[in-house]
Amino acid sequence: MRVIIASGGTGGHISPALAFREELKRRNIPNELLLGGLKVSFPAGDYFEFSAGELNFKGFPKIIKGFFQTFDPVSRSDVVVGFGGYPQFPPILNALINNKKIYLFEPDARPGKSNIFLSPFAHKVFCAFRGASKRFENGVFVGIPVRKLPIISKGEALKILNIHTSLPIVGIIGGSQGSAFLNDLARFLVDRGEFFVLAVVGKRGENEEGKNYKFVKFLENVSLFYCSVDVVISRAGMSSIGEIAYFRKPSLLIPYPYAGGHQVFNALDLYNFGGAEVLLENEARVDIVLENLRKIFLHSEKYRKKLEEYFVPDAEKIMADYILNS
Repeated sequence: MRVIIASGGTGGHISPALAFREELKRRNIPNELLLGGLKVSFPAGDYFEFSAGELNFKGFPKIIKGFFQTFDPVSRSDVVVGFGGYPQFPPILNALINNKKIYLFEPDARPGKSNIFLSPFAHKVFCAFRGASKRFENGVFVGIPVRKLPIISKGEALKILNIHTSLPIVGIIGGSQGSAFLNDLARFLVDRGEFFVLAVVGKRGENEEGKNYKFVKFLENVSLFYCSVDVVISRAGMSSIGEIAYFRKPSLLIPYPYAGGHQVFNALDLYNFGGAEVLLENEARVDIVLENLRKIFLHSEKYRKKLEEYFVPDAEKIMADYILNS
């Protein structure tokens, strides 16, 4: 069996694809990673990049180009697994024409248009969030695939990051593309002086540090971020929620309000489970954020227990088992 993994766009689609690919490699299953429409910097490596466009008149030429680019790799495969969003369209169309078995992965609590449209052609739609599986006749809840990241002690992580503080540590991270809003919030919290703030500011910020803060544009080892902080403030993309649950970090989620508002539904999924607090961006004034942070610190053990219940380990293994046994 040879498996094509079709992904692209942002980190929210690429991260679960990489976790799934690692599982295939552990099982020595031949596979190929196809990435289209990349919106984030991605290091050169063992993958094939193709053209992908959004599902509109302007994006149509890119879809056609991507269709021809992905024809050969798809024709040599047995199974194609699409990881959501418009970049999966060219290889999935090839899979339909070549009569290949199709599986889809839905990364959001409210399913996206691409997977809703393609789901009738798929054997299964693997869903990261519990409620999403009910939206598909062939949906199955598997959880959030998270790459096996090392977990080290807080003291060791702080030593590596060269952070010395007796204050409780709040970590702020804005997803694969960064967040100007969360970067501004980080500065407001620094000015209050109640916490040490470790912020991953992305391309929208700069590396800098002071007595009670450290801002970094990028952390190659994201484990250092999660292992060094006590509470996380984050957007609510699937990958962010998966990492928060994996590391059992109590969190305040401030979902990105655009892109169809899917992050709001992701955040509410964890909130309704009791694993996080949620504020909409227009509600996230500094005084309200501080009130929520104090609440989270006070009940941190409760949130950790809920996160342990929420997280489904080895989602990528569940997916691989379905594919290999069908």
